[in-house]
Amino acid sequence: MHHRFSKIHTVFVTLLLVSLCQNVLAEGILMKTQPRDNEALTAFDGNVKLWFSGNVSERTPTLVVLDARGNRVDNSDLKLTIADRSELSATTRSPLAAGQYVVRYRVVTDDGLIVSGISHFTVKP
Repeated sequence: MHHRFSKIHTVFVTLLLVSLCQNVLAEGILMKTQPRDNEALTAFDGNVKLWFSGNVSERTPTLVVLDARGNRVDNSDLKLTIADRSELSATTRSPLAAGQYVVRYRVVTDDGLIVSGISHFTVKP
C-alpha cells in the first residue's frame, strides 16, 4: 500500500512541477497580433497591436513597422496600454501603399524576460 501511495505522490508532484514550469515559460509570449501574422489585407486601418501573455514592463518597449525596402512607416507613437500592460500598439502612415510590411517588436516582461520577434502582413492593391 505504501509503495502505491508513493507512486501516486510522485506522479502528482511531477504533474504539478510541469504545470508550474509551463506557466513560468508562458510569461511574455506573443499571443496575438493585429494584423495577424502573414495576413493579406485589402483594407488596413493603420493600427498595429500586439498582445502578450504577461505584463510588459515600461522599460523601453519597441514596436516598429517597416516596408519592403526597410523604411520606417509607423508614426513613432508606441503606446503601452496602462490598464492592461500586455497590449502594445502603434499607428502607421495612412494609407499604406500596397506591399509587404514587417512589424518588429521587443519588450521586457515584469520578470525581466526579453521577448522580441517579427510579424509580417501585406496590403493588397
